[in-house]
Amino acid sequence: MSAVAVTLAILGLLCALFRMLHLSIYAGEPKLFYKEGSQFVKSVLDLCPIFKEVYLPPLIWGKSGHLQTFIYAKLGRIKSPYPQGERVSVIMPDGATMTFDVFEPHKPHPSKGDYTMVLCPGIANSSETTYICTFVHYAQERGYRVAVLNHLGALSSAPLTSSRMFTYGGTEEYGTMVDEVLRRHPATKLMGVGFSMGGNMVVKYIGEDNSRQNNFLCVMSLCQGYDAEMAIEMGKDWAHLRRMYAYVMTSNQKKMLRRHYDILLGKEVQEKYDIDPELVLASTSLHELDEAYSRRRMGFKSVDEYHRKHSCRYCMDQITLPMFLLNATDDPLVPPPLVDIGKEYARTHTNSILVETRHGGHLGFFESGILTPDPVTWLDRSALQYAEAIVTLYTANKLPHLKFKLA
Repeated sequence: MSAVAVTLAILGLLCALFRMLHLSIYAGEPKLFYKEGSQFVKSVLDLCPIFKEVYLPPLIWGKSGHLQTFIYAKLGRIKSPYPQGERVSVIMPDGATMTFDVFEPHKPHPSKGDYTMVLCPGIANSSETTYICTFVHYAQERGYRVAVLNHLGALSSAPLTSSRMFTYGGTEEYGTMVDEVLRRHPATKLMGVGFSMGGNMVVKYIGEDNSRQNNFLCVMSLCQGYDAEMAIEMGKDWAHLRRMYAYVMTSNQKKMLRRHYDILLGKEVQEKYDIDPELVLASTSLHELDEAYSRRRMGFKSVDEYHRKHSCRYCMDQITLPMFLLNATDDPLVPPPLVDIGKEYARTHTNSILVETRHGGHLGFFESGILTPDPVTWLDRSALQYAEAIVTLYTANKLPHLKFKLA
């Protein structure tokens, strides 16, 4: 091969890499969606300068949503701490053992108040997942107690005691955690926090029953998709590698089913719910898995009915609490049509704001550096800055629809 040909090949490779890493796309400020004229949102924005600042992802790879998502999935977080909490177990009415972990603040909150973030992780995650550990530690350092739900089946150290694992939008365990936290700390003020699927659960839990809003100061929903039916249907498409991501998530759920095979797919379950374990374990998409297993085990006549019932989209309009929604334009798991649902909510509800960053992928949001990012992500910083804004407004008696009496 001639020197010219080698040079052209190298240039071609560099051009392809340049395009693949989206290096020509400039980093910019987030786009903000909220109801025109909202005085509450204006107050929040005055207290949250991060929403108006440029988000700078890692220079070399941070503008690729796929790489942000892949690195999050494989590493979780960089130099993640591993906070120690108290594990709480509660037996549910159907015999399932739900668990959550409580992490006390490292120091009193500057406002002298008692605040608890009740956190719901993403699909098949728990308090031991690294991105959750990083967030928990960051919140503890700022004076917050954090309670983290462990999804049924996610922890090998917490064996299943009923033939049920987590679902996309089942809120029973989250509600039990909320009730137990309030029983233990009746004076605390709650903030609901959900990551990805957990965001759907938290929003759905509060939207299902208006009275539940009385216990919360605010809600933070980070990288969720709002509509399980639409998300899983779009997951069949190869655009932006969504089919590949759906396959990986399906494989992870099947690993969980195999690990708890005797209780989740045993003979009694097969006969009672008309489940064929061979079809379940042969599933290559979430839709196939839900048809073969999830909708049957949960007693739904169709997979579409199961998905609709487990989507927050159909009840979030009832929520009037302050709500912070975060999505990234380059999230390969949550494409624009899903984010549009959140944008429409934000535009029509006075106390909500949707922040859409240009980069960040799915739960990535790594920032700074050339190759190695900062340990704390833009997502972590933005959520805690929003929490601080809510506390500031609460202590100044300026929080809308305040249900608590100031001490």
